[in-house]
Amino acid sequence: MKHTSHVASLLLCIIFGCAHNKPIAGDPNSAAGLYVRGVEALYAELYPEASRDLTELKTKHPYSRYAALAELRLGDLQARQGHAIEAIEVYRTFLRFHPNHEQAQYAALQIAEGHFAQVPSEWWFLPPAAEKDQASTRAAIAAYDDLLNRWPQASAAPLARQHLDACRRKLADHEMYVAHFYLHHGAYPAAAARAETVLSQFEGLGLDAAALWVAGQARLRDGDTAQAQRHLEALVERFADSPQGTAARPMLESLSVSLSAQQQNPA
Repeated sequence: MKHTSHVASLLLCIIFGCAHNKPIAGDPNSAAGLYVRGVEALYAELYPEASRDLTELKTKHPYSRYAALAELRLGDLQARQGHAIEAIEVYRTFLRFHPNHEQAQYAALQIAEGHFAQVPSEWWFLPPAAEKDQASTRAAIAAYDDLLNRWPQASAAPLARQHLDACRRKLADHEMYVAHFYLHHGAYPAAAARAETVLSQFEGLGLDAAALWVAGQARLRDGDTAQAQRHLEALVERFADSPQGTAARPMLESLSVSLSAQQQNPA
């Protein structure tokens, strides 16, 4: 417990600053004392004790500067126990009542990380992640966007951007999975719309060639030859050496001949 007490003391010093040789928590039942005890218990994984002390702090000292921090630690308590949804709600409540608190960006990051932890992942014995519901992925993207818009220079910004890119790629993979599904089942307008969403919203994530190919195929099979030609031309121009670009080249040549003949001999 001595080590966790030292950690808790350092945490308080970092957040509030400490007078030299001045004890942080003299009275164990004071706001500071309850906070230190709660943090000690939290780090020691004594979760019932941590909950008791932090809740007591909020009840007995609601106007103390430690009360808001106790709210955050209660969110951490939920997160450490694997209760992601409950933790997210605690952090959201904190931001709602303390939007300008010095620890607000920490709460925003924890909300995003809580959603990120629920993003579908790949397991060999489960269906591919791209096939699964992406509600958590969308929620994580929204939370990371909110964090980066409010605190673009935050110390956690690099991590947030890394996880945001990972979420955007997962969502793009899902859109391509659905596009292929629709294409295979003859729902060509829907397939094209999904592939074009990847092109407009997820450009540069490594799926552009595949999206142009599916969009071109879907538009062509749906009879929209002009739009199909635009997609295939972009594919050949931008990704000439890709498998899709190689396959698109003869198709584009044939399509160009067909369109030229139609223009010369209109019905």
